[in-house]
Amino acid sequence: MDDALLKVVEANQVALTKLTEGGASFEESSVKKALDELEKLEDRFRDGITQGTQEAGARLTQQWASVLDKIPHGGTDTGARVVQTIAGHAQQVQDAMSQSREAGLKVAHTLTQNYATLVSGVLMGLSEAMQHGKPKTK
Repeated sequence: MDDALLKVVEANQVALTKLTEGGASFEESSVKKALDELEKLEDRFRDGITQGTQEAGARLTQQWASVLDKIPHGGTDTGARVVQTIAGHAQQVQDAMSQSREAGLKVAHTLTQNYATLVSGVLMGLSEAMQHGKPKTK
C-alpha cells in the first residue's frame, strides 16, 4: 500500500513539473507562445477584413462614380475626421483588451507556479516520510 501511495506521489510531482513547465517564466511558457500565436491570428484576421472592405469600397466607388461625380462638392471633412476618431478609439480598445488578456494570463501563470510549489513541497514531504517509514529489507 505504501509503495502504491509513493508512486502516486511521484506521479503527481511529475505532473506538476509538466504543468508548470519546470518553473519556466511566463515569457518562456507555452501560454505566452499561445498568446503570441493568437495575437498573430487576430492581426491576420483584421488585415483580411481591412483588405476586403477596401476592395469592396473601391468596387462601390467605381460602380457609383457616375452618380458621385454629379453631386456637388464643397462639404466639410467631418466624415473623414469621424472615421479617424472612431479608428483611434477602436485601436485603443483593441490595445486595452490585448493588455488585459496578457495580464490575466500572467496572473494565472503565477498562481499555477505558486500552487505547484506548495503542492510539490507537500508531495516531497509525503514522499520522504513514506520512504523513511518503510521497513528496511535485508
